Amino acid sequence: MSASSATSRQARGRTGGLESWFLPVRDSAVPPTAPDVVASLRGAPGACVHVPFCERLCPFCPYNKELHRASREARYFAALRDEARRYTEALGRPFTSLYIGGGTPTLYPDELASVVEILPVSGERAIEVHPMHATPDRLERLSSMGISFVSLGIQSFDGTMLRHLARPTSPETNTRAIENAVGRFACVDTDLIFDVAFEAPEIFLDDLERCFRYGVDQVSTYPLMRFGYTPFGKAPHDARAEHDVLRRASDLAERRGYERRSVWTFNRRGAPSYTSITRPFYLGLGAGSASYTGRMFTVSEFAVGRYADAIGRGVLPVARALSRRPPADSAYYLFWQAYAGGFSVADLERRFGRLPSFLWRTVAHLIERAGYLRRDGVTYHLTPAGFDRYHDLERWVTYRYIEPLWADLMPVRGCEAVQAPPVRNGAAGLRPGSLP
Repeated sequence: MSASSATSRQARGRTGGLESWFLPVRDSAVPPTAPDVVASLRGAPGACVHVPFCERLCPFCPYNKELHRASREARYFAALRDEARRYTEALGRPFTSLYIGGGTPTLYPDELASVVEILPVSGERAIEVHPMHATPDRLERLSSMGISFVSLGIQSFDGTMLRHLARPTSPETNTRAIENAVGRFACVDTDLIFDVAFEAPEIFLDDLERCFRYGVDQVSTYPLMRFGYTPFGKAPHDARAEHDVLRRASDLAERRGYERRSVWTFNRRGAPSYTSITRPFYLGLGAGSASYTGRMFTVSEFAVGRYADAIGRGVLPVARALSRRPPADSAYYLFWQAYAGGFSVADLERRFGRLPSFLWRTVAHLIERAGYLRRDGVTYHLTPAGFDRYHDLERWVTYRYIEPLWADLMPVRGCEAVQAPPVRNGAAGLRPGSLP
């Protein structure tokens, strides 16, 4: 057994304190129906669609995914359309937004079009785009579907960094993708990954400046998260180095006419924001998707076959469900709103009531005195030191709660990401998991 396979098995059996929070629905309870989930909403939801298929599996990616196979995809999209109809009928009004992620959703423009036409949407329609798919013809096809926001998975323009991540793209491919997309959509986001354990900060900052020069609306900058069930394995984070590089990125953004609008994103002033996680409420569709209604949090089956089986039986494919009362439900909401740089206590009270609002206002006052928040009327904003602390909190939540949950739900077939060939990390020649 390989070291990464052993790590994966250990991660699968470790859910931390999650079993005391999440009810394993498929084992001991009746899954909620679409009307049940809709009835628990505290506000109008967005729709989040997950497409788990990829032509090639990137070893750093922890999301639910598998190699594409035509024999599975037809059944999957049929189930996805069925789930979309159920939620659309139960909701009875348009979704506030649509987000399509993966996997590599741009492999399937025709199948996606058949899903999109079922979902009425009043706001933006957003999709993750593989740079190799960002050709004029493919982008025009997305635009004809009503897609208005796109996120390009650039990750880096540096060849060594791209080899480190085992990305099947090149600096030239990434550049053409941006040139083809800018000006075609209402919002163009580019994703960048920085890894202070591997690359010099100047490489990442040069990547960031290039995105600014190309005139994208937003740059999303993520520290490389190492999930134990991926070939990259675990490695310690240098928090101070990550804080430093993000502060340098903030200074660079300010000089280039961009602003730090969330913990990890920089936006051109006046441009809209591309986001999948700070929408107040959302309904997830597809294998490995999640729904948050303000009263309920659910995670769907990760295994494509089990997901389609559940839809075929006429039930929602819910694998885990969490239902909590104030102030716990308001804490989850507040956590993701704070990711976007701040939160409004008036909005909190409107959605969750006076008691949670009073409790969090008291907590916010203490955090403000510590120098991590500044108040503007009823709104609190993260300070530079607050961004640092939230960056650390986000990483802790990811490793303490998100990773164990996903590891537990990954299909036992082996999660092809674990079975992928070992990846050499650029010129250093290090294998994933051996980084300092």
